[in-house]
Amino acid sequence: LDNKYAAPVVERLGELQGMYTKYGQTCAGLTNTFSETWIKELRKLEDKVPPRSADVVIKTIETETGKPLSETFVEFDHTPLGSASIGQVHRAVLRSNGQEVAVKVQYPESEATFRSDIVAIRGFCSYLAPEHIVTMSALEKQNAAEIDYTNEASNLTQVSQNMIQAGFQPREAVVPRAIPSISTKRMLVMELLPGPKLNDGVRSYYSSWAKQNGTTLEKLEADAKRKIEEEGIPAKYDGPTAEQLERYRQFLQNKNTILNAGIVFYNYTVGLLPTVKRID
Repeated sequence: LDNKYAAPVVERLGELQGMYTKYGQTCAGLTNTFSETWIKELRKLEDKVPPRSADVVIKTIETETGKPLSETFVEFDHTPLGSASIGQVHRAVLRSNGQEVAVKVQYPESEATFRSDIVAIRGFCSYLAPEHIVTMSALEKQNAAEIDYTNEASNLTQVSQNMIQAGFQPREAVVPRAIPSISTKRMLVMELLPGPKLNDGVRSYYSSWAKQNGTTLEKLEADAKRKIEEEGIPAKYDGPTAEQLERYRQFLQNKNTILNAGIVFYNYTVGLLPTVKRID
């Protein structure tokens, strides 16, 4: 069954894109849950989602920069290095200084697609899994931040600084440097660093670790799968419902509003009265 359904299901997830592709990407990391057949197909969603044409990408770049592509890049590869849920990455060379860069360009409809996906999934959860409504709200907030590539540029800078301070960069890892001057909400330009995909690098590291400890990565994964099969996955959520949590949130909000109103009233009434010093 895995051989029959994995490829067409993943292909459909890639066509739907948005949140559906995101969920597929998340599942690709669950090697202790899904079979190798599914993992192999799901990993295609990490960088092999059907890409947009070069014309669409170039139009977005020119809209974001306000100038022709040739005025920003002296070279621009029309074939993407990778394509995922909300955008794709192209190799380019800056005209200003000849630096080789990676240009991550967002699909024109990505924001609208994510919003419509959230509405659809939230509606589904409200009927069949109301306990997940709170999680959906958190995902919605996270995706709103992810859609804005300026946040990613800031994160690259912050992570790089943290790695340097901790002594990991450049000794053990290097974070690509974002170029904020030509990065926008829908286009992220960063230095191009050669290397394997993160998952491949992590698996290579743990393969070496496993070998040093007299085992293999495959055996570690098999042990993890067996543990899940024997102990099962965590029990179904049995806490407050989404409606109860929402009522509690509104209670806290109203409580804070009333308290703040009292503080403001005090500050602009009694708080304005002059103080009287007692004379002994």
